[in-house]
Parts: sequence; C-alpha cells; structure tokens
Amino acid sequence: MSAPPPASATSRREAILDAALELFRQRGFHSVGIDEIGTAAGISGPGVYRHFASKSSLLVALFDSITERMLVAADEIRKSECPPAELLDRLVAFHVAAAVEERALLAVWIQDWRSLPRSDQQRIRRRQMEYISVWVAALVQLRPELAPAEAEAVVHAALGAINSVAFHDTGLSAGAMEALLGAVARSVLRTG
Repeated sequence: MSAPPPASATSRREAILDAALELFRQRGFHSVGIDEIGTAAGISGPGVYRHFASKSSLLVALFDSITERMLVAADEIRKSECPPAELLDRLVAFHVAAAVEERALLAVWIQDWRSLPRSDQQRIRRRQMEYISVWVAALVQLRPELAPAEAEAVVHAALGAINSVAFHDTGLSAGAMEALLGAVARSVLRTG
C-alpha cells in the first residue's frame, strides 16, 4: 500500500480536474488542449502530465469519480432495507441532488462519454448498469406488473428527466429545481 500523495499534489490534481471539467463543459473534450488545461489550473501544460498520463485520463478520472460515488450511494440506499416506495424516493432524491450539484460534470458525461478510451467506456458502462440495476430491482418490487425490460425503460425515462438539468438553466434555485425534478421522476416511476 503506497502512501497518499502530499496535500499539495492532491490539491494540484483537483485543480487540474476542475479546470478540465470547466473547459470540457464549455467547449467539448476534443476542442480543449492540454496546455489550456494547465494554464487554467495555474501550471504549465506539460506539468499536467505529472498528474495525468493523457487528456483522456482526465476524462476517465472525472467519470470514474462520479460513477463510483453514484454506485456507492445507491448501494447504501439499497442496503437500508426500506420499503420499495421509500427506496425509490431515496434513490430519486440522491440522483436529483447529485445532478443539480454536479450539473457541469453531468453535461460533460452526456456530451463526451464516447470520447473515453474503449476499455474505459465499457468498464464505466458496466458500473453504470450496476447503478441502474438497483433502481430496476426497487421498481419491480413496487410495480410487479412490470417485466424487467419494462422496468429498465421506466428507470431510464426517470433518469433522463432528471439528467435534463445538465443543459438548461431555468433560473430556479437549486432547492426548487430539486423539488421539481424529484416530482417528475417519481411521477414517471409510479405511473401505471
């Protein structure tokens, strides 16, 4: 087990990821150069390579981070062993809060996930399907009339409604947006 990186290296790495995220959100992954990312992070372009092997590895790090956080949270919610309706409500509340809080990362995910190296794309997609399977299992328990494929389609519709926040700003407060998106997602999940 290796020692954790010094705090300055960790903060520099976070600054690089933050800069890359903002630039990718504004202009897209392919339109941003490593020198621009370095400049935005307050270092030279080549300095980025001390922390990340390539521009693609920045995208992988961003997506791995959000995917892992989503999956860990969904697993914790699943383990709470609450009734299916409450489980879905908790999943919705979590996903809505994450989507509103991490709007920039969600936008980059939607517009640039195909820019990931193929092996990372497949690995992250498998992790995403684990996340969705938690939702599907809860929905099938709540609505046993749904076949698993139907439940998955409904879950994707609910997540799509929530994720729509990535590309528009209505001017609503974060709280108002979370309440609205949560109500829409719960409506989609419970409509029979």
